[in-house]
Amino acid sequence: MSARPAFAAAVALAALQLAPAARAQTLRTLTSSRQLHGESALAVSVTYVAGHFRLVPAPPGTLYQLELRYDEQKFTPVREYDPASGALSLGLRSRGHVTLADRRDDEEVPTMDLGLATGVPLALSVDLGAAEADADFGGIALTGLRYKTGASHSTLRFSRPNTASCDSLTIEAGAAEFSATGLANAGCRHVRVEGAVGAMTLDFTGSARASADADIHLGLGTLKLVLPRGVGVAITLDRFLASFDHDGFTRHGDVYTTANYAASRYRLDLKVESAFGGIEVAWAGAPH
Repeated sequence: MSARPAFAAAVALAALQLAPAARAQTLRTLTSSRQLHGESALAVSVTYVAGHFRLVPAPPGTLYQLELRYDEQKFTPVREYDPASGALSLGLRSRGHVTLADRRDDEEVPTMDLGLATGVPLALSVDLGAAEADADFGGIALTGLRYKTGASHSTLRFSRPNTASCDSLTIEAGAAEFSATGLANAGCRHVRVEGAVGAMTLDFTGSARASADADIHLGLGTLKLVLPRGVGVAITLDRFLASFDHDGFTRHGDVYTTANYAASRYRLDLKVESAFGGIEVAWAGAPH
């Protein structure tokens, strides 16, 4: 072999050997927190594009506690707080159009771990892209919550009762596998759920403090409703090629009611619109 071909072969071999190192990615870690200083109310906006997302109640006296692991070539961290207005913005924004599908197998997944204050009423907006999300709002004083997620797997929990009076809860889910549990603990009078494609579970168990209503719209997919036996339930159903197991209900046209609906102290009125798929009801708790 001549010197030139041998040299070219050596360069090619070296390139192959160095390729994994050249592709290696190191995520930057950022931690941030802030203590409460007499705030009476907060408007909180959380934005996260892609990765693993986790939200929990923060320790007492803490406004927020944040840890981010991210690729600084693709993402920009957000930490903005205006004490005068009580507006707080946290999260991760992309420098372009970035999704989890853009991640190579040898790259780490970005993460966001967030703790939010429990002692201050919060009007909260969470906007997620292609994120694997696990959010527990138990004990957070929510006056309102808007939760939006794209192509993702999301789990929402209200593990403890809300300590504030909540007017509305809005959930928007794209092509997703989505579940929300303990919705009665949220204590929100009005619930609106928009689901495009996927499997959705809505669990209305928990400690009910007042009657509530929910509008649920699901395009293509399955819906599982977990309902407490001690609450009077009425379901107004608008469906097209969607099956519904109405065991436990009495039908009056498009309205299905439980036997205890008229006499119940707390009532749950559901309007369900589904195009394609199935609607399943599971009962929780001992019969009254």
